[in-house]
Order: sequence, then structure tokens, then C-alpha cells
Amino acid sequence: MSAQPSEQEFECAICKDCYTKPCCIQPCQHVYCFDCLQNLCLSLDPYCPQCRCYIESTSPAPHIERLMSRCIINCSDCNNSVPASKMKQHKSICPAVQRMQQILTQSAPTVLGAQSNVPNRSTFFCPYCNKANLLRDQLIQHCSNDHHNDLKKVVCPICASMPWGNQNLKSSNFLRHLHTRHKFDYDTYVDFEQDDDAMLHLAVQASLDDF
Repeated sequence: MSAQPSEQEFECAICKDCYTKPCCIQPCQHVYCFDCLQNLCLSLDPYCPQCRCYIESTSPAPHIERLMSRCIINCSDCNNSVPASKMKQHKSICPAVQRMQQILTQSAPTVLGAQSNVPNRSTFFCPYCNKANLLRDQLIQHCSNDHHNDLKKVVCPICASMPWGNQNLKSSNFLRHLHTRHKFDYDTYVDFEQDDDAMLHLAVQASLDDF
């Protein structure tokens, strides 16, 4: 008796969700979501994130779509059985996911009752593929693994979240910027209640101490 398929078998390596409109890369045949692949192909030298094969062309993968419509898999959060093609939709209403989000929201610290006004400086999104909720070190690892050949200029989400950050300034070499400017977590060293000059001085000093 064959094992039941899991979420991982239909997981897009870019967005880490089950495929939406699965498309196939030529010549390596790896499969990704249509939207994820579109963003990837916007780079000057598009390569497959899994095997680093140069992307010559892309095409729909109807065989994967048919397989997903037939396969019933268990949600990794609530263990309910869901068609693979409906898993991403299910996650948006999954009771277990909603409970976890509620717990995280309730356990988050508040400042003078104005939590909604406190900038998120703990997790970030990838400026290339928009993968969200990455810690600083996870963002560095993700970009090093999946985007080390991307040449597109992007805004650093870490810098943009800081009081002194410029949300419109694009880095010409984002990966090098990550490795040189973000070797530590700012909230470990920086008191955000201080003024901008004092925070910047502490951040620079901490960065130098890490060498």
C-alpha cells in the first residue's frame, strides 16, 4: 500500500505553499507556482532555485494540476483531509492556523496600548519573491540559497523598517549588503527609544565588534 501524499510533495520551493497554477521549467522540469515563476523570470539571469539550471522556457503543468485535484492530503496544521488543489485556500480558514495566529497576537508585547502603531522589526519579507515572516538570519539564508544570482536592485526590508531607513533606497548588490550590514539583530543592541543618531552609533559599533 503506497503512502499517502503529503503537503511537501506539492510544495512550491519559492513560496513554500502548495502549487497555485503549477508551471514547469525547461529543461530541468522543476515545478513552481505561476506567479512565483513570473517573478523569478523578471530577473536578468533567471535560474531554477533548486538545481540552478538556466530557465530556457516555462509551460503549464496540467498533469500536476490533475494530480493535485485527485490527491487528498492531510493539513500539516489541523490534520484534516483536503484535496491538494484546495490546500492553499484551506490554510486561509484553517482553525489551527487561526488559533496559532491568535495566540501569537495575544502574546505579542504592547506599548501603551498602541501595538498596531509599533513597526515590525522582527520578521521581514524577501524583496525578490515576497516570502514573508523571515527572521533576519532566515532572510539571509533564504536569499543566499534561492537568489544568489539575482541582479535586480531591491529595497532592503530590514533597513526600511528602521527609524533611519529609506524605504525607497535600492541596493545594487542586496546579498552583499545583507552579509555586511546585517550580521546581528538590531533589537539585541539598539534601544529604539533613543534618537536616530544614538541608535545609528550603537548599531555601527555593534557591527564592528562582530568582526
